Amino acid sequence: MRNFERNLFFSHNDSFDEYQKLTNIAHWIYPIWSITFIIIGTLINILIINVDITYHYLLPYITDGRMFLQYVLPFTCKFLVFFTFFLRYIFIWLIVMINIDRCLYLTTTTLKLLICRRRSANIISLVIVIFSFLVNAHFLIFLKDPIRIESSSRKACMLDGFYYYCESRNRHFENFYKNIWPIYNVIIFALVPVFIIFICFLLIVRNIYLSKRRIFDFDERRDSIISGSKQNDRLCSIGKVLIYLDLLFPVTIFPVLFFQIYINYYPPKTCLNIGIINLILSMGYSISFIKNTFAFLIFYFTG
Repeated sequence: MRNFERNLFFSHNDSFDEYQKLTNIAHWIYPIWSITFIIIGTLINILIINVDITYHYLLPYITDGRMFLQYVLPFTCKFLVFFTFFLRYIFIWLIVMINIDRCLYLTTTTLKLLICRRRSANIISLVIVIFSFLVNAHFLIFLKDPIRIESSSRKACMLDGFYYYCESRNRHFENFYKNIWPIYNVIIFALVPVFIIFICFLLIVRNIYLSKRRIFDFDERRDSIISGSKQNDRLCSIGKVLIYLDLLFPVTIFPVLFFQIYINYYPPKTCLNIGIINLILSMGYSISFIKNTFAFLIFYFTG
């Protein structure tokens, strides 16, 4: 990945003052949102076990990122990269399975009895874990040597997060990671899940709409109306939860994800642009980590 290193490291003096100001602001944003959401995330994790929240909040909160990577990276480099993608895949595919489960529960009778059970949920969760492991196992296999980028010049402009990274000695994997993995990641982590979620969303909305029509068109007795209204309220509550969750994922994830892909293929060439990107990424990451916190709040407030 040495070509990648050359693209991301600069020693030019152009617009260095602007770069330094923007990057300093970005470095202030990280501790602010990490401390804030470690508090919120800790309270929430008392009620729900979510490894992804704890993992991402705890690392930036307990120690300085560069110090952590400098001394621990030789032992944990590949595992940090692996678990980052591994836990993110588990999160999004669990949301997908929740949508499928609720969709089947509301729209079918035979599949509902077969799939919408605790035992089936445990099996599906295990399948998701195995799937996420296999999809990201290449990091454990091919990432070998941690690289620390040093600069003799004090006026060096660099994207945050690229002072230390893992390098593979396999040229084919380097090419895969640089040119193929970003697209591969978008397809499995974003496009396919969102497509499935959108289909389930349409089916659920259609079912709720038809249920409302049946209640008002065919219920004549007062007791039936009350019973039907209660059932419809429950369906609406489930629908609201899934609508909010389905909107939460693309809004918090897509901007940063596609921006990272753009940077990967079109890296910045000036210090000013690097500083702007550092600032944008610091805000984008904070937004993307909010999703788990608000996912819980959505479940809580919608019943």
